[in-house]
Amino acid sequence: MGCLNKNHEYAISKLLKKYNYDAVLDILEDAGIENGDLYLIIQSCQYAVNFDFRTALNIIEKMSDSMLARREIQHLIINLKNLNLGEPEDILSELIENMKIQIINEEYIDFLGRLYRLKEALFKYIFVSTKESKTYKISMHGHMLSKKNILYTLKKKYNIYNGNLIHGVTQYVKKYVKNTKRMEKVMEILDSERLENLIRLRNESPVGHGFRGVSKEEIEDMYGNPMEVTKDLVKACELLDLGITMNKYDSINDIAIQLIGSYTIY
Repeated sequence: MGCLNKNHEYAISKLLKKYNYDAVLDILEDAGIENGDLYLIIQSCQYAVNFDFRTALNIIEKMSDSMLARREIQHLIINLKNLNLGEPEDILSELIENMKIQIINEEYIDFLGRLYRLKEALFKYIFVSTKESKTYKISMHGHMLSKKNILYTLKKKYNIYNGNLIHGVTQYVKKYVKNTKRMEKVMEILDSERLENLIRLRNESPVGHGFRGVSKEEIEDMYGNPMEVTKDLVKACELLDLGITMNKYDSINDIAIQLIGSYTIY
């Protein structure tokens, strides 16, 4: 079994704060650590932050029996299984967590790309969860939440002809969904001018249709601190009765830090 020294431990601790699992794996491999619980949990995170939840789950399930018996790891396995199934709360929590990581790493173009995907996912969920004939379990991976199916249903059943999913669902909510304080607040958040300004900025960037760069200052001018965006989106989810789990990777990083001790020579 390979060993880590104090410098390794310090470097890994700094990298985990940035959720840079690729770099942590490089350090572990250079130190001769290419298996075991520490390596496996970092490798699983490497795949999970890139939305390859199937591989992340397969890796976690190779951990030692003592680790698999830990409540935190059991919860992580359930979470990864739910992500593979497309459970709305898990998928939306992961998107928001991913956005937080991009803010911390100052990856603002990717942050705006995730923001657009999250906004679109929420509108898909609103449409499918408020249909009067809903008698099925919602999966974010299912055909019912595909853009093509929703636009078709809006046109055929509700006479809403709009090629833009977000605009089409907005029309649907105004015409067909009971007006409650909660839904009113959700739409206020999702259709706010501040959020729409960020979407326009996304459209002008390489993850949209242009080549414009994006700075933290631009986001602050339009919305305020970027973390405020995630807080508002969490609030919108909660108003839709979606429980959002925050700080997933911080909790996993804490486990990794504990495991480092068994590899470190002082």
